[in-house]
Amino acid sequence: MANQVGDKALNGEWEEIGARDFHIKEDMTMTFEGRSCNIADGEGKLVEKLGAGDGQVTRKVLSGYRCYIMKASVKFEKG
Repeated sequence: MANQVGDKALNGEWEEIGARDFHIKEDMTMTFEGRSCNIADGEGKLVEKLGAGDGQVTRKVLSGYRCYIMKASVKFEKG
């Protein structure tokens, strides 16, 4: 079975993402570096916007959040 875009990232490995919407199903730590990442809560309200000027950043993302990634390297770690 072929891997889907984002599978490596969700398993804690760095992955280059062109464009992907991650629906977070459990509390995780996201590490991001790239062009754009908008993090929205379960109601769709913007929690934080990250971009190229932020460099490599780590953020806690909670269950129910959505992370909209564009042109970036990203990984998610459980716990």
